Amino acid sequence: MAAVEVRNGYKYYGSKKNPKIVLNQLNMNVMRGSIYGLLGASGCGKTTLLSCIVGQRNLNGGEVTVLGVKPGQPGSGVPGSRVGFMPQEIALVEEMTVKETLFYFGRIYGLTDDRIREKFKILKDLLQLPSAGQMIKQCSGGQQRRLSFACAMIHDPELLILDEPTVGLDPMLREKIWDFLVETTRNSKLAVIITTHYIEEAKQANYIGLMRNGVLLAEDTPTNIMIKFGTQSIEDAFLILSQRQGNEDQLNQIMSHGKSQTLPAAAPLPTEVIDVHEPTAEKPPLPYVEPQNDNGKKIFFTTKGRLKAMMTKNFVQLFRQPSGIIFMMLFPIIQLSCFYMAIGKTPKNLELGVYSGEVSSYAECFDESLQTIYTVNDTCRFNKLSCRYIQALGDDIATRKYYPSEEAAYADARKANTVGYIYFSHNFSASVYEYIEDSIYASDGAIDNSEIVVHIDMTDQQVGYFMQRKLRDTFSTFMNTVVRECNVSAALVKLPVQFQDPIYGSTDIEFQQYCAPGVVMTMVFFLATLMTAAVFISERMDGIWDRTLLAGVSATEMLWGHLLTQLIIMALQSFEVIVYIGIVFDTYNNGDTTTLIGLLTLTAFCGMLFGLFISVFCKSHTEANFVATGAFYPMIILCGLLWPLESMPAFLQDLVMVLPFTIPSISARNVIEKGWSITHEKVYNGFLVMAGWTIIFFVLCLMGIRRKA
Repeated sequence: MAAVEVRNGYKYYGSKKNPKIVLNQLNMNVMRGSIYGLLGASGCGKTTLLSCIVGQRNLNGGEVTVLGVKPGQPGSGVPGSRVGFMPQEIALVEEMTVKETLFYFGRIYGLTDDRIREKFKILKDLLQLPSAGQMIKQCSGGQQRRLSFACAMIHDPELLILDEPTVGLDPMLREKIWDFLVETTRNSKLAVIITTHYIEEAKQANYIGLMRNGVLLAEDTPTNIMIKFGTQSIEDAFLILSQRQGNEDQLNQIMSHGKSQTLPAAAPLPTEVIDVHEPTAEKPPLPYVEPQNDNGKKIFFTTKGRLKAMMTKNFVQLFRQPSGIIFMMLFPIIQLSCFYMAIGKTPKNLELGVYSGEVSSYAECFDESLQTIYTVNDTCRFNKLSCRYIQALGDDIATRKYYPSEEAAYADARKANTVGYIYFSHNFSASVYEYIEDSIYASDGAIDNSEIVVHIDMTDQQVGYFMQRKLRDTFSTFMNTVVRECNVSAALVKLPVQFQDPIYGSTDIEFQQYCAPGVVMTMVFFLATLMTAAVFISERMDGIWDRTLLAGVSATEMLWGHLLTQLIIMALQSFEVIVYIGIVFDTYNNGDTTTLIGLLTLTAFCGMLFGLFISVFCKSHTEANFVATGAFYPMIILCGLLWPLESMPAFLQDLVMVLPFTIPSISARNVIEKGWSITHEKVYNGFLVMAGWTIIFFVLCLMGIRRKA
């Protein structure tokens, strides 16, 4: 009975007009209970042939059947538990231990934990595996290959495919593995396909296929091949066959001759194939039924064992990498600490020049006996009010530097020794008195001289705006105090700025509090993006992704396994962020904390899917970082975090409203500042926008993963 049949197998890469032919009308039979040695130089098509047999790739022409079914059919078990596959690369998770690795593959294949323990003991003795608690990255190359072989054998497959299994192993262990394979196939229906560079060791195989340039040159028993070509070794027979096939130019000319309407043409090559596997009448194979146990119970989209295996692997990968723990738990803390300590705080160590024409010595301003407001004949009189304002400034706003003249203050400001200066006229107090007494009927000179003249260096606009605001606020407070002490109605006095009680929040929302929701959301989003992209690209580059797919796990199952793992992590991160900024930086929240945690978790979940989307279409970490960085800065600039949306052109305002952060940031700010609940339209629309992007990224990820799978 044939375990594997390939008929007229044809495979090419590239376009139909300019194909690179890998398999050229290849025919192959592998019988149950036998070892089939597939020999050939690197690049001859062996790995591609094996990938077509296990259902990882599809032929462009011809057909292949494995264990009586076409690979990839639902319920066929191929790829899946009927096949064991050991790839050329190690394809194991370096952060896992030897025992965890075998349990991972055992659970994926549907074995119970007790059965895995039994197989672990057997394989450990047979393959001289390292101790159960040793991590993969601490194993030697030979130990890793032996463990990789054990993972392919853990579930007792019906077909075992080994791609260069003995590379890097000592001769004694290679002989032991071959003895095991020979004994196992002799006493069971196990079929083994093994590729090797050690051509002579393939003499122990029941059948040998000699392959070159996508063609099976010969297929027979080792003895018959040596007899037919009159050689004492398989290697010499392979050399003779290669010489008969002509040089590379002739082969390429033959393979590219002619064109077909449906496929690039593939002319048959001369061959010495001796097929000893005569077709025999076989009973139709019975439908394959997966063994049922607790690990095989369905849980929504997968089985209990597979879900446990995938989530265990994902958590191990994260928590056993110091950089992963730092990136996952400490990085948000570091980022938020930098933001709250560096952004929105009062500027320190600023020097402000002061010149008052009312005083001859500034020591007068700090004389405790100085009276700035007194009453004469029931009328207010003012004396050196500039001193009153100088005292009101305080060192918390700026360090005051006094000058004997306006020219000296101006000269120092020009040299950038101060951020600017303020100037009081020589009749400032008298002008303020006249202004209060006569109001709008005061003389022009009184109105002009009752003002504080302020000159600020605006080359540093943030510092300049800060100083202007502080001087304005101090002057407003100063004037209110003067009016109150003189028992003059404030309505009769035209103050520079008239403040009223705000509808929501404080009189002036600090820049830090305004920016905080957007900063936190973008940080959580792109942290999840980078983490996910790094994990998926590493798995694909290390071969773990493909090996798991060949074990029968669907791309959708793998995606959901990662989503559930990351969802737990992101929920913890969101809770950590909210608690940290609330306790350490005393950030107020007038709304529901649960709503904020939910919005942040959804944001992180969306970021994770964006990272997965990037990893599907990027081949390297560098390329993924370029894409993530390229997306990060436009989103930060356009989401209203740095500047009001209302300042943008109308068409751009409409565009940025659909970006992932714009409306969700506004929703978070509405919860924090206004105390609105999730039932309010301007809160739940942030959830809707983020959920919409989550669905979009999820669908794109599924499409990309299935296309690549």
